[in-house]
Amino acid sequence: MQLMPKPIPALHTALAVFGLAAAQVAMLPAPRSVATPQYAARAGRTCDNCHVTPDRWKNPRLVERKCTLSCQGCHVDPAGGGMRTVSGRFFGRSTLPMIATSPRPTADWDRGAPYLGRRDRATSYNSHLPYGPPTLERARTWNHPVRDRFARGVPFDGATNRYGFFQGRYGRLRADPLVRAGWDIRLATLWSGNLIAFPMQIDLPVAVHPIHHLTLFANTGARGRRSGYKDAFDDPRTPYFREVFVLLHELPFGTYGKAGRFVPSFGLRLDDHTTRTRRGFGLDGSLPSSRVTGVEWGAAPNYPFVQASYFRLTSAQRQPAAWNVFHVDAGWGAAVNAGLRHTGWGVGGSWMMRRRLTRDGGDTDAWSGYAYVNPWKYWRNFPLVAQVEYDYGNRQSPSGRTYNHSAFYGEADYMVYNGIEAVAAYDFEDPDFDIVNDHTHRIQGGLRVTPYPGVTIDARFRAFFVSTPGRGDDHDMFIQLHLWR
Repeated sequence: MQLMPKPIPALHTALAVFGLAAAQVAMLPAPRSVATPQYAARAGRTCDNCHVTPDRWKNPRLVERKCTLSCQGCHVDPAGGGMRTVSGRFFGRSTLPMIATSPRPTADWDRGAPYLGRRDRATSYNSHLPYGPPTLERARTWNHPVRDRFARGVPFDGATNRYGFFQGRYGRLRADPLVRAGWDIRLATLWSGNLIAFPMQIDLPVAVHPIHHLTLFANTGARGRRSGYKDAFDDPRTPYFREVFVLLHELPFGTYGKAGRFVPSFGLRLDDHTTRTRRGFGLDGSLPSSRVTGVEWGAAPNYPFVQASYFRLTSAQRQPAAWNVFHVDAGWGAAVNAGLRHTGWGVGGSWMMRRRLTRDGGDTDAWSGYAYVNPWKYWRNFPLVAQVEYDYGNRQSPSGRTYNHSAFYGEADYMVYNGIEAVAAYDFEDPDFDIVNDHTHRIQGGLRVTPYPGVTIDARFRAFFVSTPGRGDDHDMFIQLHLWR
C-alpha cells in the first residue's frame, strides 16, 4: 500500500515552480555528480586553498568558525555533492586548475606545468597578495568590487552574518548571494571493443537565500543513457527533481537542518556512482530510487562533524514521482554519519537502516568505516592524498532470505603539477557471503586534468576481474569531459 501524505498546497506549488524554472533547460538526461572527498582532504594543507591569504586575520571563536573539512565547507548541500559554496568555488578557481583565476595558494607557486609559464592572471606572485577583512566589523563595510556573474544580490536582512561567509575573504566572488545558479555537465566516451559516446549528466541547481539562516535549494537533472543521445532525449522519466529542500543554516558550531528530497549521508560521497560502496548499498546517485524524503540535522564545529537523518522512501522496484517530493511508499529509514576531518588525516563511520516490505526491497542494515591521509600537509614535496572505505551490511532477497555483503574502495591521488593529477583506485565487492566465487574486483588508473576553472577532463583505464566460473574478465577506456560551475 502506498503512503502519499497530502502536501501543503502552497509549499507544493512553490517547490514545483522553483524546480520547473530550472527544468526548462534540463533536457539532456544523465547520471548524478556528487562530491570528491579527496579534495577536502587535500585542502587542509594550506588556508589559502579556500580563501584569500590570512594576513592579519583574527580567528573567530569556535562557535562562529566556518573553517571545516566537512562537506558543508564546499557544498550548499551540507551532506556533499552538487552546487558549491563560495569557499568551494574559490578552491575550484585557485587550487584545482592549471591556470588559476583566484589567487593561487603560495605553496603552489612553483608547481606549474613546464612551458606553461606563470599565467595565473589573478596572482601577483609576490608578497602583496590580496587579503580580506580581518574581522566581522570590517566585513560589514567591505566595498571592494565583486565580479560574480551567476551569484546575485544579498539577503534582504543584510550582506553579512556572524555565522555566514564573510564578503572579501574570497577575492571578488560574492560570499553569501541572494540567488545562485550553476551547472554540472558531463559528456563521456567509452571504448570497450566499440567506441561509444553518450551523455552522462546535466544538473542545473538553483539556490535562493532570502534571509540569513534560510536557503531554498532545487537541483533539476535527468538520467543519462549509455545507448546514446537519442535514447537519452527520448527517456520519458526525465527530467526530475534530484534534490529539493529547505535548509536552515548559518547557525552556531556549523549546525544545520534540512527537509526535503536528498540522498542520505553515508560513507564517502564519491563522484563515481558505479563504485561498489555506492551502488551496492542503494546509494547509486544515477538512480532516482536512491533518493528519500525526510529531515536531516548536522553540525561541523571545525574538524569534528555529525549528520543524522530520518526519512521515508520508495520501493526499490520503482522510482519516485519526478516533481512530487512527498510521493513515498510505506517504508522508512534512518542514517548517521560522523567523524573527524583534520588537516592531515581523517576518520569517520556511518550507520544506515531501511525498513520496507519484502516486495519493495526488504529490510537492510549497513555500516561503514573510512579514513584518509594527506602526507602533503607534512611533506611539501610529496603531493599525495589517499582514502579508503569499507562497508558491510545485510539485505533481503525477494524470497525473504537475509544475507550479508561487503564492499571496499581505495584511491590515491598524486598532484603531478597544478591541475594535473595521477589517479589510481581499487574496488572490491562480495555481494553475498553465502555464495562462493561471486566477488568482483576493479582497478583503474589515469589522469584528471583541469586546464581552467570549470573544465575537467578525466581519462581512466579500467580492468574488471570476476571470480564466477565461466565469466571472463573485461577492461575499457573511459574518458569524460566535466563542465562545472
